[in-house]
Amino acid sequence: MTERKSLSGIEIKDADKGIVTAVFSTMNVRDHDGDFTREGAFTDGAKVAISAYGHKSWDGALPPGKGVIRVRGKKAICEMQFFMNTQHGKDTFETVKQLAEDGLGEWSYGFDIEEHSYGKEGDRPVRYLDRLKVHEVSPVLLGAGINTRTLSAKGRGEPPAEREPGAASSAVRGPIPPREAEVLARTWDGAKTIGDLPGDALPSQLRSVFAWVDPDADPELKASYKFAHHHGIDGPANLRACLTGIADLNSPRGGGIPEADRKAVYEHLASHVRDADREPPELRDRSDGAPKGRTLHEELMEALAVTAGVAESASRVVALRAEKGKTLSKNNSEILGWIRDDLKRLEALMSLPVGDEPTGPSEAERASLFLRSIALVNDI
Repeated sequence: MTERKSLSGIEIKDADKGIVTAVFSTMNVRDHDGDFTREGAFTDGAKVAISAYGHKSWDGALPPGKGVIRVRGKKAICEMQFFMNTQHGKDTFETVKQLAEDGLGEWSYGFDIEEHSYGKEGDRPVRYLDRLKVHEVSPVLLGAGINTRTLSAKGRGEPPAEREPGAASSAVRGPIPPREAEVLARTWDGAKTIGDLPGDALPSQLRSVFAWVDPDADPELKASYKFAHHHGIDGPANLRACLTGIADLNSPRGGGIPEADRKAVYEHLASHVRDADREPPELRDRSDGAPKGRTLHEELMEALAVTAGVAESASRVVALRAEKGKTLSKNNSEILGWIRDDLKRLEALMSLPVGDEPTGPSEAERASLFLRSIALVNDI
């Protein structure tokens, strides 16, 4: 870890003048956030501010210096000039200098993504950062990158210092890259999971729960996110939620997201399914209209997605109406009752012998009953 996250690239050029050079990014390598910064992502000669320690200048702290980006092969270097005629500039320089003497401290940067794409390195999904606009470089304790590169101005292992609304944002927009996490095969209540998220959760924390964020919406609002599948902030992934999400992507509505984003969201969810030693359903090609010849398994997965969706919708509506002292309408209550009755019958059938036994229902008969009950959802 020390070898990968060292400050071997730092050099104090002139201590009296506060001139420092440091490697803040290494390109063509997958970093700890699952990103792969390509050569050519940085603009050689671009001028940047040096942020107060830990990116605090986004919160209003005075920048202690300024710098220029230099691209040298696969390394992005910042040539920095600390403001030695100011106390905050001098203090930051001395802190950086003394930490560097013992190989401590790292570098990080905040940026906007101008061009990106998705793919794989080996068998692991990555987001390729093709073109970036860097706003600031900052000394930090721990960065997320290889050889001191940090994504979205955050330190690895702790929440990032998020920027105020209106400030330059480097938050992920659209599909969110997957992160390594334990995968649990247990009951999933998406509405409760989202409801339990704190109202003041940072965008970086919300991104640890979902697989997609609306690029045109406020990233600080939970309502801007879709495809929740982690049990809380930085929590384990849920297998059922991932499979339900894939089924939703394969449904006629395509998950309710832009077609261009379906593949990346699918790969995010599918990566968790594979981590659970399961083979994920294939992403369906929707270019030819409605799919034909679906397998029973695909139909059941679609039914599962509809069931999960209506359960979350019903929970939300019940809670809203309860706040007004009301209950569900008579029609909706009646249809939900029918679904409950059919699901109870299905539960009873599942306890009977399966296959060739004369008294036992076939898998297709069970599925037919399940699908018939789900069809009622469309009338709610």
